[in-house]
Amino acid sequence: MKTQQMNGQSLNLFGFPITKFVIEDWSDKKSKLLNLIDFTGDDIQKFGYFESDYECQTDYYKYQTSAPYLMEFHQILETDLDRLVSDYTQILSDRYKGDCPFKGIEDWQLWSQRYDIGQFHGAHNHGLMNISCVLYVEFDAKEHFPTTFYSPNPNPFYGTIDKIAPSVNEGEILTFPSVLLHESPVSKSNKQRTIMSFNIPMR
Repeated sequence: MKTQQMNGQSLNLFGFPITKFVIEDWSDKKSKLLNLIDFTGDDIQKFGYFESDYECQTDYYKYQTSAPYLMEFHQILETDLDRLVSDYTQILSDRYKGDCPFKGIEDWQLWSQRYDIGQFHGAHNHGLMNISCVLYVEFDAKEHFPTTFYSPNPNPFYGTIDKIAPSVNEGEILTFPSVLLHESPVSKSNKQRTIMSFNIPMR
């Protein structure tokens, strides 16, 4: 598996546009975001339908559609999210030579996940949601593995599936097409790794 450094903001990965956005004034926003997350209750899932799916804490099934803190999340990150949508819209418009309008915040889908040592989320995608994002809320680049992406096509010479993990830091958002297969590798760290993930549909 390769770790891909992104010196700029955009990376063309397997022919797909993947973009990294840096949250401004991150230290002031981190605690506010963590206060939104509640991993207590019987409806917090730690295992998937099969043990190979995932083992982590997630409120995805607790709220079914989107977390009730979606609007508070948007309020905390409003300037950053506006920039993310604007920049990614421009990237897609330049690439595909047409309008790529996104739906408003009320149609976004948001949830949170936390990984302790030995926990993971196996290879999956987010279906036909158009654009997906991962915000690294608690993440130590020296100890945690970033999200790993799978090539949609086998290597033409070896028949294997290439995997690339873009380099990320805490307080950054990776934005990518929802259909792109990805995973969170098994955590080897005693430090918890917390992410907030959200899907942005197009009109």
